[in-house]
Amino acid sequence: MLHQDQIKNKRSGFKPWRLGGTIALLLLATACGSQAAPAGPVDGQEGKAPAGAYPRTIVTSGKHEVVVPAKPERIAALSLDTAEMALELADPSRFVVAPRSLDNEQLSVHAAQGKLIGTKITGATKLDPEQVLSYKPDLVLMTTIHDGEKDADPILKQAGIPVLTFKEWGTVRQIMDQLNLIGQALGEEEKAKAVTDRMKSKLEAARNKVEKRKAVSKPTVLVLSPVGPNTGPYMMGPDNISSDLVRLAGGVPAAEAMGLPRTTKATIEQIIQADPDCILLSDWEGKKEQAFRELTGNPGWSALKAVKEGRVRVMAAKQLVNANPAVVDSIAEIADVLEPASGVKKEAGA
Repeated sequence: MLHQDQIKNKRSGFKPWRLGGTIALLLLATACGSQAAPAGPVDGQEGKAPAGAYPRTIVTSGKHEVVVPAKPERIAALSLDTAEMALELADPSRFVVAPRSLDNEQLSVHAAQGKLIGTKITGATKLDPEQVLSYKPDLVLMTTIHDGEKDADPILKQAGIPVLTFKEWGTVRQIMDQLNLIGQALGEEEKAKAVTDRMKSKLEAARNKVEKRKAVSKPTVLVLSPVGPNTGPYMMGPDNISSDLVRLAGGVPAAEAMGLPRTTKATIEQIIQADPDCILLSDWEGKKEQAFRELTGNPGWSALKAVKEGRVRVMAAKQLVNANPAVVDSIAEIADVLEPASGVKKEAGA
């Protein structure tokens, strides 16, 4: 669900003995897909096709070409991030399946729209390609971060169904670029452009705010978050979108300052040693700081610089660690947390 190549999840529930049934579905899907006309030439821009024209070829950042024969009306968005992006552009009626996490209002900015999609499945570590094929999608969108997604990816591609896969959504730039690719696949290029244009405007406004602050030094910011149900808090690694948000807000991700190469289980000892200037807590269930009581209840927590200076902020996961176009709105909020401690104390006592 979170966007880190760094967490090792359980292997997916897909079993080799089930491959026979899957192959039958693959053959059927391939037979149907073979009726589509071959993709026409691209007009000189990567992944770009004449407005409204199908079939079209989408070229991903990894130079993998995906042919979309007709405008998709049966979309399978199997990862939370891809579902969020697609719902920016397409009506829920065009979706045949989406991840269950889409319904969680702390995780998703499109929870209300997501509830209009009738079929939900568990993705990530338990993605079953045979189940996905049974919904007869005409486009599959997914992120290959977790083992279940990685296992399902080649099997779904063998079915002859267009599959757009993404490896990560670690920066705002990646969100905009990959949203445009999804827009091309869905036939919603203009909507995608409108969303990315708004994101650029908000980025510029946030940049001006950060530049006006002219901090003498950049505060270190530690982001703590679960990475799944009942996992406990982790220190988010450099590939998570939160690191880019911290940088854009004028801070330094504490994970980088600590030399952490990936998202790592949080311990109070490591946090005390790092003693970050600011701490951001990602709320998955609406429990706020209570979700972090194994850390906040430790005597060492109250001795942290960020805690003593009142520079701890709880933010919904959808604002901080889950990639979606709305995360650009979080940059200004994070920048407020980065303000000198005296300003925070005055605000807290107001």
